[in-house]
Amino acid sequence: MCKTLLEVDAVPVFIDEELAYNHYEGFSKQILWPLLHYMAWNDAQAPEPAWWMSYQKVNELFANAVSSVYADGDIVWAHDYHLLLLPLMLREIYPTAPIGLFLHSPFPSSELFRSLPQRKEILNGMLGATSIGFQTYSYARHFLSSCTRVLGLESTPTGVDYNGSMVSIGVFPIGIDVKAVQERASQPNVLAKMKSLRETYTNKLIIIGRDKLDEVAGITQKLESFELFLETHPEWQGKVVLIQVTQPGQRRQPRLEAKISELVTSINSNYGSLEFMPVLYHHSFLETDEYMALLNIADLCFITAIRDGMNTGSLEYVVCQKTKHNPLILSEFTGTAGSVSGAIQINPWDYRDVANAINSALCMSPDEKKVRFDQMYRHVISHDAQHWATSFIQDLRALVLAGQNSSATPYLDMPLFTKCFSDSKKRLLMFDYDGTLTPITNIPAEALPPADMLKAMRRLCADPQNSVWVISGRDRQFLDLHLGEIPGLGLSGEHGSFIRYPDTEWVNLLATMDMSWKDDVLSIFTFFKERTAGSTIEAKETSITWHYRNADPEYGEFQCKECMNHLENAVVSKLPVEILVGKKCLEVRPISVNKGEIVKRLLGNDPDQWEFVACAGDDKTDEDMFRALRHARRDIAKHANGDRQDVAATNGTKDDDDNEPSAFIDTPPYYFTITVGPAEKKTAASWHVNTSEQAVEALAWLAASSNPGRL
Repeated sequence: MCKTLLEVDAVPVFIDEELAYNHYEGFSKQILWPLLHYMAWNDAQAPEPAWWMSYQKVNELFANAVSSVYADGDIVWAHDYHLLLLPLMLREIYPTAPIGLFLHSPFPSSELFRSLPQRKEILNGMLGATSIGFQTYSYARHFLSSCTRVLGLESTPTGVDYNGSMVSIGVFPIGIDVKAVQERASQPNVLAKMKSLRETYTNKLIIIGRDKLDEVAGITQKLESFELFLETHPEWQGKVVLIQVTQPGQRRQPRLEAKISELVTSINSNYGSLEFMPVLYHHSFLETDEYMALLNIADLCFITAIRDGMNTGSLEYVVCQKTKHNPLILSEFTGTAGSVSGAIQINPWDYRDVANAINSALCMSPDEKKVRFDQMYRHVISHDAQHWATSFIQDLRALVLAGQNSSATPYLDMPLFTKCFSDSKKRLLMFDYDGTLTPITNIPAEALPPADMLKAMRRLCADPQNSVWVISGRDRQFLDLHLGEIPGLGLSGEHGSFIRYPDTEWVNLLATMDMSWKDDVLSIFTFFKERTAGSTIEAKETSITWHYRNADPEYGEFQCKECMNHLENAVVSKLPVEILVGKKCLEVRPISVNKGEIVKRLLGNDPDQWEFVACAGDDKTDEDMFRALRHARRDIAKHANGDRQDVAATNGTKDDDDNEPSAFIDTPPYYFTITVGPAEKKTAASWHVNTSEQAVEALAWLAASSNPGRL
């Protein structure tokens, strides 16, 4: 079997029966499908723990299958809600692979999606993709909102900033195989069935509906509206027949079946006779020939889904109506509604409006029919399935090409890092705290130093060849409490406002500066704090910070922009201060203060005294340190080589102008600037690690190579 499939470029994924059931019928159909279609789980079976475990396992099996055949240059395209974890699984294996994900179903509002217990895992899994496609912009907008509200990520209308990389979000309305539909519709068997149906319903206008037996199909709404139509427009009684075909749904729904049966019986008993029934209800799978015949002979197609992705039946109807131009009634809650503006769009819940729409459609003039039909037909033939697939792949390729043309920061070469460290006798090591030595937390006070970091830091500080510093935005009280007892460790707080050389007292570098501006800033921050639930103010000795990490994400960003406008007009334009935009925070500080100035102070008047310099950080404030070191390196190189312009640095160092890596130089001084984040992150650093845990791991490597003479 495998050999046969490989001959047609297909690779099977073998899943045992129980695993397949729990994945497909369990988590996919009982949990994800109702959620994505705005259905509460009240009537659903209680979720089994095995469902989620099986969902993860099946995604892993697909990841393994892809890995077994993947080669550089291949494109991975995952489809629909059954494989939402696959992109991240593949991303962890292939960091630069082009991975696409297309969701064929709707995506609900963030308020509903956040009720899913595995909401973060699902979103993270999807965001492993390079590009994510949706049927409509409203679905994409709901996804973006979920990423912002559930994961706290920043987003734009076209993408999500995920770990420093922009995941593209696009809208790609799916199409159908127009040529295949045209060929099927002209088959002899179809023509014969068309003739039979016309003879059966002579002198009757035929309205057709074909839906799955699901609540989201809106079948009861359709029947309620049709009954109201017959009641309010009695002139059509006996002249119109509704042929409603339903296919068995995902699971038995006895109450829905009973309600449909009750409505059909009511309509037929009130408006039918022994010779004629206004509703023909057919609950069974329909053969393709019969379906094509119905699409061809219909005088009106009637679709009332209360939630649907892309309703391809409406597109097939348009293709089959090329000569008749009959109208289409389409629910505004389908993904197709935004594409076929020639359809009569309705709200299925507004029965009276739908009843009037039926009447309008049946009374429509030939000229209006043609105008509406031409718009729909042009869209269907120009946006077919091939156009949909080609558009998505071209967009994905363009993103990959753009990424290749950008300057990616190489991953820290740990053997080279430790070798240069070991070969050097005088070393300067500088580290940011939050996001570098410890993960970012929603509550700043909870960002406590990990035990392994403290152990490595103590060992490094005990080596007399090392000068070790933590340069943080934290105030000196926090730094004293958590790091102050490490012998030999230098500290700088509030982004360079304070400095404490090893085993000495703190020095206020801004002791002579006028801080009266703080009162004005505090009043503005207080104004926004009182109007932004969840936000807090952190008043330091030389700066003030407004945090909105725990506020509503979208409202917090809006308030941040408003606050910046107030600060720029009332304070910044008049006083020697600046606004620092951080991660979910605004900080106002003296304009002469930044971490880069501390780096210059530590390098001293003789920067080439240091044989090895390492600096690690994750935030915008740390870029000041990286730039200061870049300029110091350049100055050393110019001094040592006369007119030579290249930077004396290790492999991977970026140039000021073009961000291209410079040539490897294997003689000291060795400079390593390391940002915490993905390779695509815009930074002045020479290297990157992905997480704070990896930054601490690098710290531990250096500690293992140290000679702790002071321990």
